[in-house]
Amino acid sequence: MATPNTPRESSLLYDTKLDYVIAALLVVQGLIIALIGLLLVNLDRSAFATELAAELTADPEFTFSISQPALAAAIETLLTWTAIGFLVAGVGTVLIAASFFRYRGRVRDLIAVGDSPPRWHAPLLGGLVATAISFIPFSQLVGGAVAGTASTRSPTLDGALAGAVFGAPSYVIWAAIAAGTFAAGTPFLIIVVLISLLLTVAINVVLSAVGGFAARLLS
Repeated sequence: MATPNTPRESSLLYDTKLDYVIAALLVVQGLIIALIGLLLVNLDRSAFATELAAELTADPEFTFSISQPALAAAIETLLTWTAIGFLVAGVGTVLIAASFFRYRGRVRDLIAVGDSPPRWHAPLLGGLVATAISFIPFSQLVGGAVAGTASTRSPTLDGALAGAVFGAPSYVIWAAIAAGTFAAGTPFLIIVVLISLLLTVAINVVLSAVGGFAARLLS
């Protein structure tokens, strides 16, 4: 059933061209991330870890409670998990791009018959737009504004939720690094990783909420 807030199919935010651009940027981003993962996989991680451990233990500014071989093993384990994280994030981003394109087609079908898109559509769209253009500084603001413009409830809330969606590939990489620190026998570093992740998400949410609020003021 159509409502006063039901978006028009002709709206720029529901244009097929926008979907092509977003999907293409996500695919390129995913391929780059996966390529980094492949480079890490093909890297001689054992030799690299041994050399890095030797340099770190020889530097008087660093003090380690473990031996050089143990440090090298920990670095190698961390590199392995990081490589896995990049590969999964890259392939996942490409799959998300394909799924997003099909999903948007279904959303346009809903709008064509006068129905509203799903409630999660606005933050999902805003978050993926911000992710697609993440090479632009403060793209979270743009994503939040897109979510706020597409919102049929609270532009600020949908903007904030878009910030949580933004950078989903990086969350996979962060999780892999956290798993790597645990597997490497340095669980105390998980705290550092988790704090860094939480700060990153908080910044994304705040910036996107500002974008959503701005969209509300300008609407």
